[in-house]
Amino acid sequence: MINRPALRVLGTVFWIAAVAGLYAATRAPAIGGAGQSDLSLGDYFAGAVARIEAADLSGQLQIQDPVFFQDDRGEWSQVGYVDSVMPGSPANVTLTWYARDVSPEQCRLVHHHNSGRLDDVVATMLPPEIRSQIKQRMEAAMREHGDELSEAFVPLVEASLRNSLPVIEDEFRRSIERHRPEINQLGQRWNDEVVEERLIPLAQREILPIVRKHGEPTAEQIGRELWDRASLWRFGWRVVYDRSPLPDRNLVQEEWDRFVDQEAIPVFERHMDDIVVTVQRILSDVAANDAVRRELADVAGGLAADPQTRKLVREILKETLVENAKLRSVWSDVWTSDEAQQALEMAGDRLEPVVRQIGDDLFGNEREGINPNFARVLRNQILRKDRSWIVAESVGGAGRDTADAIATIEPARESMPYPIVYLADPDEETSIDRPGSGSIAE
Repeated sequence: MINRPALRVLGTVFWIAAVAGLYAATRAPAIGGAGQSDLSLGDYFAGAVARIEAADLSGQLQIQDPVFFQDDRGEWSQVGYVDSVMPGSPANVTLTWYARDVSPEQCRLVHHHNSGRLDDVVATMLPPEIRSQIKQRMEAAMREHGDELSEAFVPLVEASLRNSLPVIEDEFRRSIERHRPEINQLGQRWNDEVVEERLIPLAQREILPIVRKHGEPTAEQIGRELWDRASLWRFGWRVVYDRSPLPDRNLVQEEWDRFVDQEAIPVFERHMDDIVVTVQRILSDVAANDAVRRELADVAGGLAADPQTRKLVREILKETLVENAKLRSVWSDVWTSDEAQQALEMAGDRLEPVVRQIGDDLFGNEREGINPNFARVLRNQILRKDRSWIVAESVGGAGRDTADAIATIEPARESMPYPIVYLADPDEETSIDRPGSGSIAE
């Protein structure tokens, strides 16, 4: 039996060891490497955590959405997360802030959202530096093999277009005939609504004064010369003769033909330069007229936005290009020929190296591991993670007044990729994810 004093000593030693072990555990850094906070459990229980009330203007934040901060060295770290969300307009959220060296009052909070749409995927996979690199690789490949590829493929493209145009034209005419009642109905409606009510008044109000201004001097000059050359006597007696019962008729028509050929046409030819200048001035003034431009733009916009017109055009193009079996047959004949097969094989041999390089740029390789942007896309598209986060942007002395009751989380105006890439460390046999190392599973 252990006596009471011995039990007291043993208990005291146990509790001292427990407290020491707990203290050591709470002082140990958190697992996670780059991008993780160095806040310990001791700091947490000691109260080194702030609660920030904020208004979410986007209304899309959810509990556990992280808050990131980028330091002066360009390194990202998580400084907090969304602790609670109260729906409203705007929604009220509570942020848990556990970064001791970053003051929330000196930060501007911006909410980023990646919906997973195609444009978000393209923006993530093809940042400016990758686009530039791919462009340089393609330009280098075309400088080296461009002439050879053009020599092989240009005849195929020309044959495709040459054989396609008659088929497209034939089917287009048939489609027009099939939709003739709809076209006539639409044309009548646009004639009533646009031509009669808008274009004719526009021409009378804006275009005719311009034509009169530039055209009258030239027209008057040509008219005077024609009048001087016209012989009233020659026309007059021929009119009288044609109305008489004499056998020979049509003398007026003969005199008119003679006058046009021998008198009028030479006058117009001499004034051709004046006519061209007059037309140019009319067209220039009409094109520069703000009222004409606005009205024509409104008419064109109305035609493009009209549901009935768009539906009809879509149907005609669909029947002409998409559902045209003869057109598909023409292209199939050209691109399955022996010449096409040889061209495709040659292109594959010439372009395979650059295609592999572009694949490495986009997805990564065995030597360097998976591309971080590709990892972002996989997590976003397959695991449906990393879709919503907050970025705390330091604004220095222009930060929020500490007396403010609530902060504001603004929607981002520009897209950006998720700041931290969760990858596993390839040197460790562990399933714990680490930012910036080598696996996408979480």
